[in-house]
Amino acid sequence: MRKFISFILAALLVFSLAACGQTEGNTDVSESELSVITTIFAPYDFVRQIVGDNAEVTMLLPPAAESHSFEPTPKDIIKIQECDVFIYVGGDSDAWVDNVLDSMDTSNMKIITLMDCVDVVEEEIIEGMEDDHGHDHEDEEFDPADVKDRPMSDFAGSWVSGIPLIQDGSLDEYIGHTAEEEEITPAEHKANLLKGWTSDFDNMITYGDTLEIGDVKADYTYQGYKIVESDHGASVWYTYQIAAPNDALPSYLMFNDHGYGADHEDEDEHEHDEEHEEIAHIHLKYGNEGFDALLTGDNENWSSFYFDRTHSNAEIGEFMGDHDHEEAHEFDEHVWTSPRNAKLIVQKISDTLCALDPDNAETYKANTTSYLGELDELDAAFQAVVDGAARKTLVFGDRFPFRYFADAYGLEYFAAFPGCSTETEASAKTVAFLIDKIKDEAIPVVFHVELSNQKMANAISESTGAKVLLLHACHNVSKAEFESGVTYLDLMKQNVENLKEVLN
Repeated sequence: MRKFISFILAALLVFSLAACGQTEGNTDVSESELSVITTIFAPYDFVRQIVGDNAEVTMLLPPAAESHSFEPTPKDIIKIQECDVFIYVGGDSDAWVDNVLDSMDTSNMKIITLMDCVDVVEEEIIEGMEDDHGHDHEDEEFDPADVKDRPMSDFAGSWVSGIPLIQDGSLDEYIGHTAEEEEITPAEHKANLLKGWTSDFDNMITYGDTLEIGDVKADYTYQGYKIVESDHGASVWYTYQIAAPNDALPSYLMFNDHGYGADHEDEDEHEHDEEHEEIAHIHLKYGNEGFDALLTGDNENWSSFYFDRTHSNAEIGEFMGDHDHEEAHEFDEHVWTSPRNAKLIVQKISDTLCALDPDNAETYKANTTSYLGELDELDAAFQAVVDGAARKTLVFGDRFPFRYFADAYGLEYFAAFPGCSTETEASAKTVAFLIDKIKDEAIPVVFHVELSNQKMANAISESTGAKVLLLHACHNVSKAEFESGVTYLDLMKQNVENLKEVLN
């Protein structure tokens, strides 16, 4: 909401100043001089290395500010409106940009998105890490002691099988997304789901201790729960036996909805974005040969899949398609942390500036060639450290915005949060995991990122004796660093030295 309000105010200010013929910006800059605006430090410095003194270069993010919580001021938006080249990341940290650009005429502006300059990868949640909702992803550490008995009324509802939704095409978008993830064709995945979700009952109603299918209903008695271990972790199946035999209904039922506590409906795993209403689903196993038979043999890996029937097939299809699509396309935005990616970004910026300013193009090309050579030397320095390393594991008591860097040099890592997390306080469990990792592998350094409060890294250091060091991601710099003219290369060269301490 705050960003929306900032956007509205800024748009109004842009309109009013344009109507009055007023402008903002440096008055001592020649009208013919290019104006380049960047959101964060890394591309700001890349532009400086290319243009020298031949263009006005501005970084919107104030020195020492946190990029993930930055909100543009009206003056910032006016600067964007008046610039020749606008460069931003294209990820979560500057999601406000799209609304701003949509509000203005960009026909005379060149726009560069860093994430469009390279091949991007999905953001990764690894062992021991927590996401923004405080979930840790080690293995969820399922504790049988947490399991509570659940009456059949916990699964009350009116339910529709997933099978007719597959058959009528409602789940085609979902099937397409998940097939891509599993690297099979949609037709193959559809066939797998038709087999795995198989059911004799398209619709059913559960209430109290009663199962009702069509005109037939029967009461069931709770028989306890069974904990099942698999490659995907532990699951809890709640068992119910028919009170009086009925040829039209199964004698044994087993329900699962991923919850296993008395307050399961309030657990974080059932929370959902307010903009996307959660559509409940349950898994069902049923038969006449006993509970053990439902958990072994051909039945072991299947369960009928049911959705809340108060929603239409189209609504369920939209929910499943949107939910899966969002989960599958959360790309890591920190593309500049790899010097190899930095080269691609620099070349894209240089090509754009040369086309816009042909009078200075030869200077830009010469500066670019020289700077790309320095990035090659930086890349070689990192590679030399890794090639001679005694270990290849990094531990961060902080966010981890170095996915592209780690991939480039074949490094493993463990961290408290992914790169775009807004969290700063990890759970005791996550901190303990990182402490154990450092102790078990005798890792001598725990890293933090720039402008961090370092509390977590310091706590890990106190428990392990590991040295606390900075690995700079070049999001932003301190006011003193900015005023001293520090560069991307300066910060990365210090990263080379700090990397030596942990790997050698």
